[in-house]
Amino acid sequence: MNEIYVTVSGRLVADPESRTTKTGGVPFAAFRLASTVRRVNRETGEFEDAATSFVNVTAFRSLGANLANSLSKGDPVIVYGRMRVNQWMRADNTPATSVEIDAYNVGHDLSYGTTTFSKVTRAQVDRNDRMADENVQEVHAGFEPVDVETGEYLVREGEDEVAGHADALTPA
Repeated sequence: MNEIYVTVSGRLVADPESRTTKTGGVPFAAFRLASTVRRVNRETGEFEDAATSFVNVTAFRSLGANLANSLSKGDPVIVYGRMRVNQWMRADNTPATSVEIDAYNVGHDLSYGTTTFSKVTRAQVDRNDRMADENVQEVHAGFEPVDVETGEYLVREGEDEVAGHADALTPA
């Protein structure tokens, strides 16, 4: 089967979470990225925000450690990696889909500002399918918040703000 490699730019909707895999104790960091398309309205000539896409990103070993120490909520980033679409059934038996990227490169988007680079030693790269680890999937599942009273799936507070919208907590 062919793998899909993508480059996505957007903003972090929360600080990265650092953990280790259950099998092998491989360190990783995970975060959620919001990418909003901006288009010119032909009638007004003004730029307008279109739909926002949310992507779960996981980076392993030194890349994960370095990005966890370098990135924070709201930072504009560019991510390159292997994409996969994960489908499952929620607790209420409704189908759900998420887009996940196993990141190979992550960096600040310098279209929005400047950054300073500090070189560190590099860890050995793991060649196994790390995205299937239970801890990785647990972190990704945590990115999908639920209103405990109504059972409705919500956008986390601040995700819309980071994506370019003013709403705080709204139904997905």
